[in-house]
Amino acid sequence: MSNNKDNPNDIDASSFASILAGVQKMREDAGSIPSHEPAPKEANVDPQPNASSSLNTIQQPPTHKNVTNDRYQRATLDQSTAKPVSPKKSNNSVKPSTKRLQTTGPSDILVAPSQERNPLLSLSKMQVTSWSFDKSILSDYYINPKFQILFLSLRYHKLHPEYIWNRWKKLNQGSSTVHTRGDDVLRVLLVFVDIDSHQELLRKLSDFCIKHDLSLVLAWSYEEAGNYIALCKQLDNAPTKARKIIEGTKGTDYNSSVVEAFTGIKSVNKTDVSNLLANCKSVKEIILQSCQNDNDDGIGLSSIPGLGTRKLANLKNVFSEPFISNKNYDT
Repeated sequence: MSNNKDNPNDIDASSFASILAGVQKMREDAGSIPSHEPAPKEANVDPQPNASSSLNTIQQPPTHKNVTNDRYQRATLDQSTAKPVSPKKSNNSVKPSTKRLQTTGPSDILVAPSQERNPLLSLSKMQVTSWSFDKSILSDYYINPKFQILFLSLRYHKLHPEYIWNRWKKLNQGSSTVHTRGDDVLRVLLVFVDIDSHQELLRKLSDFCIKHDLSLVLAWSYEEAGNYIALCKQLDNAPTKARKIIEGTKGTDYNSSVVEAFTGIKSVNKTDVSNLLANCKSVKEIILQSCQNDNDDGIGLSSIPGLGTRKLANLKNVFSEPFISNKNYDT
């Protein structure tokens, strides 16, 4: 009977097998060991390392933890850092040029056939300027694609006020809506002032030009009007000279400004202007003495060396002719 009694130091094989089976099930649930792996049959195998390995496998953090952290990080980013960064531009990239391209027109001034009998073609510098008739142009005088001129006699405008509206509409390609603003084209309305009571008509024309993208230029004679057109073509053929004329040159002192102004008179040079200033002391006195009739035989300005009959006549014509050629100053 003592042989059948269990020894406390002996290991129960059935109990140990059940423990191994439980561990095996836990490992299968954790997915660390395939289910077809045979269980160890030896009773002296220590189950602790396997159990510890299974517990470590079970205690691994869930896979969605990193996803939660990424979402949290994206949610807490500053708005400025969350924006995509544009690629850095290379320093070698060619920047677009902002320089205004030069616009060149035909070699001649194109004139509309309606201007055939206009006296300015024969009473001005248009006589020595190349021009030709062209019925395809929309303006009266075509300088280049960026410069076009309409001519208007104020006397004719007084009788036919609708004429300028129809001409502008034709220039605007048949449209009565102003859609030319900002197109970099200079459209000039050249008005010949040939009537006395012109203030009200010019006021209305000025308002018309402002509303219809036109630049108003006044001329007081056919010669002046034609000279304007001829000068426009000269400057179109010499853009560098035109730029210098527009910018101008400012005199360093008063005397240099006077010399520049007086040398514009035909045949008068710098020496003549210096002598005039030395004798007359002021521009006002030069003008007053130039208009006198006794500048001959060594009297008046004729006593100044270098001032002959021709130069004195030119000075008198410049300072005595009417400021407005067609205005009667005697009434």
